[in-house]
Amino acid sequence: MLYTADVWCARLVTKGRGKKGRGHGARGFTLQLAQVQHMAMLSITGGLRSSASDLLDIHANILPLQQTIWKECHRATLRMATLAKQHPLAKGIKAVYDYCKRRAFKGRKCYPSPLHKLINKFQINPAKMEKIDPVRHYPKWETNVTTSIAEDTKMAMLKDAMANEDLRVYSDGSMIEGGVGGAAVIMRDGEEIGSKRFYLGSDQEHTVYEVEIVGMILAVQLLKEAGGNRGGTMSLGIDNQAAITAMSAFQSRLGYYLMDAFHNDLCSLIPEHDNRKLVIRWSLGHEGIEGNKAADSQAKRAARGETSDA
Repeated sequence: MLYTADVWCARLVTKGRGKKGRGHGARGFTLQLAQVQHMAMLSITGGLRSSASDLLDIHANILPLQQTIWKECHRATLRMATLAKQHPLAKGIKAVYDYCKRRAFKGRKCYPSPLHKLINKFQINPAKMEKIDPVRHYPKWETNVTTSIAEDTKMAMLKDAMANEDLRVYSDGSMIEGGVGGAAVIMRDGEEIGSKRFYLGSDQEHTVYEVEIVGMILAVQLLKEAGGNRGGTMSLGIDNQAAITAMSAFQSRLGYYLMDAFHNDLCSLIPEHDNRKLVIRWSLGHEGIEGNKAADSQAKRAARGETSDA
């Protein structure tokens, strides 16, 4: 029933209940939708026909229709703000935001479009939104990594102990004291020979998943500096299974631009004619694996604002 609600309900998200110039037709249609929702709530809860709609919505754990419309319009505006630059609508959306911003989101147009109404209401800046590319990889693309996720903790520790790669790196991310940061350490013959840290910012703006991938990017940089591009076997230990499973994903989702950056750096580490692959293992943290302990310690320092030299 709310198909293209961001078009015909755009005026309903603004304040005011007057009929003149306030979308009287849309409001009348919305009242009919509210009656349909009321009938559904009666069937769900078994209430009396005279029961208040808001009371039925609470018991059925369903938003009131006006709030549902507001949510749908807000979601549509967010999605439009994440469109990539090559999308035909991206340029127009940016122009509408600039127009509304110049008028402090209170400007009046003789014939405002639904997009003008939504931008004035939600004030979402497309320039500050992460862009989601519709296509991330060539259909026949294959990653330069080999992943291994053990069935349990003991097997993960056994695989790590039996590993014999020339260079081994471990990465980790941490969220502590309101900050988030990622780190990586590199080891040769069981001894730490280098580390890198990067502080992303506040935990209000970043997630642990982001810093986990940032740690992986730092790990690839450590392998470059240690001569990993000149031959030899390499492995990377991660304690986040979500990051490992995202290695070969084709979907375009939030935060995947970091994974694309990781793959681009990995291509420069392992040339196209090279048949080597980076072995990525699930290494459960805090379980006696020295590399993971070192990476966790560095990640906590990064989350507190300590960043390695550029």
